[in-house]
Amino acid sequence: MDKAMQSKFVVKDLKVHSSDEWMADGTKKYRRVFDRYELSYVYVEFSFFNKLFDEEDWDLDVTLECTLNTSNPVKLCSLKQTRKVSKTENIVYIRESWGKPAAGDFWKIGDYKWSVLIDNNVVSETVFHVEDLGPDALAKNGYINIESIKLFESDVTIEADPARKYYNKFKRDETRYVCAEIQLRSKSEKGFYVELFFHYLDKAGFLKGKSSELIYVKPNTQQLLYTVQNGWGSSTPGLWKNNFYSIDVYFMEVLMASATFEVGDTWNEETNIKPVKVDEVIPQINIVPKPNPEILLQKSLAQLNSLIGLANIKNDVNEMVTLVNFYKETGKDFLNKFSLHSVFTGNPGTGKTTIARILSGIYQGLGILEKGHLVEVDRETLVAGFIGQTAIKTKAKLDEALGGILFVDEAYSLAGHGLSENDFGQEAIATILKYMEDNRGKIGIIVAGYPDNMQDFVNSNPGLRSRFDKYFQFPDYSPEEMWAIASALFNTEKVSPNEAASAHLVNYLKWLYDQRDENFGNARTVRQVVAECVKNQNLRLATIAKENRTTEMLNTIILDDVKEFDINEPNRWGGGKKRSKIGFRKQDD
Repeated sequence: MDKAMQSKFVVKDLKVHSSDEWMADGTKKYRRVFDRYELSYVYVEFSFFNKLFDEEDWDLDVTLECTLNTSNPVKLCSLKQTRKVSKTENIVYIRESWGKPAAGDFWKIGDYKWSVLIDNNVVSETVFHVEDLGPDALAKNGYINIESIKLFESDVTIEADPARKYYNKFKRDETRYVCAEIQLRSKSEKGFYVELFFHYLDKAGFLKGKSSELIYVKPNTQQLLYTVQNGWGSSTPGLWKNNFYSIDVYFMEVLMASATFEVGDTWNEETNIKPVKVDEVIPQINIVPKPNPEILLQKSLAQLNSLIGLANIKNDVNEMVTLVNFYKETGKDFLNKFSLHSVFTGNPGTGKTTIARILSGIYQGLGILEKGHLVEVDRETLVAGFIGQTAIKTKAKLDEALGGILFVDEAYSLAGHGLSENDFGQEAIATILKYMEDNRGKIGIIVAGYPDNMQDFVNSNPGLRSRFDKYFQFPDYSPEEMWAIASALFNTEKVSPNEAASAHLVNYLKWLYDQRDENFGNARTVRQVVAECVKNQNLRLATIAKENRTTEMLNTIILDDVKEFDINEPNRWGGGKKRSKIGFRKQDD
């Protein structure tokens, strides 16, 4: 494929389904395993990002081919499409199907592959499986029995743990991924593929997340018991809220098992679980598939560019991405031209941690870092109180961040200004510098803090000056940007200030900006203001009888809800020479 065509699109996905019924959010019932007797047509959906979005229209010739994978592959069809890709299309979908109208009449047991060709080059492939355990196997559940479902907490990768604890209540502040451990047996003497879908629902039945696992079940000659593990969540606690949830497990669109759990302020361990002998455990399973680098890069850049403000940061990062892509296209050794280590300078709440997290995804998408995760630390995390212990603590955090980014907040506190020469912060710096040298190109280090302090920090050690040559300056948010952030937060809360309340808050945010110093909280301050306004509204509505509350009342912030933010009352939160309780509190970023 020529470079001109490569510059026009990035593959997003290639999915298969057996029904043309539209589901929520414009999706289908995507699957990879089908029963022969349910199949009439097999549908394929190819999607890609349009790189020329909002720039120009272009022409596309694409071919979708379906092949039966055997020792001598059999091509079943070759379906060509010619179409114009409009500049108004951000994501483009190409759909085709193949088969016969009568279920069970065309597709036979076997492994199949859909391929997408552009300019005679295969740009995407996906495999699906057709199983045949008899005409009534699906209707009578002739495939598997699920014998147990137990829930536990984990990070993004499930590690083997013989001492694993199971819960029916998870602690919100510590829960990352909620995981299900499924034990199943085959009901057939034949071998076949099993694709389990895990749907995570809140107490109202709304879908919070979903994932799937594909395994091969061997011929049932020894009554083997399989364990399948899967989960949904985030590597950083906070995604789960205080609520009741359920996990529904489906196979071929049939509900096979379900479990309920609660997320709250404490853990509640499941008791009286009898150990089950497992004959075959599916090897370590990633809870979420490794993302396509191009897609991850596109998503990370989209997240960056959607942020309010930070124009200089967006420009610097986008230029960096352009240069790295140019180096890669021209065959240059971009790793020697590109530094993974950066200094972030700015006041609290200016987005330093947010940008660091996005950068980790961008570096992974560019193929620079293997994992692209972020590990956040500060002096307390790295420095111990005894000689020799700091190096051990710091090395452990560096090992945790290997393949991603170590983000050191208030890094200047490690330099030991005003302390003895034997301050253990210097030991942490020395450990970090050595690790950077020993693992060049395998880890990114970002040090962050106030502008003046960070300049002193970098100047405190020649090794720091030579390794940190990339600087990102995070300016305070302007009053207009602060109001834009507030408006977005109000929208998230499904409320909006009326004209009087809006004018009052705009004036207050401008006053906060004019009075700011190095402790000004920026976006964190705005979040506090919005939270206080919403709380005031809720307290006001609580005094009104339920039958007298209108939808407009529930959706509107009025002047009474925001008037405590008054710059003219010295004894209130924002008056005279007295600094506001919200806006000048010392905070971490």
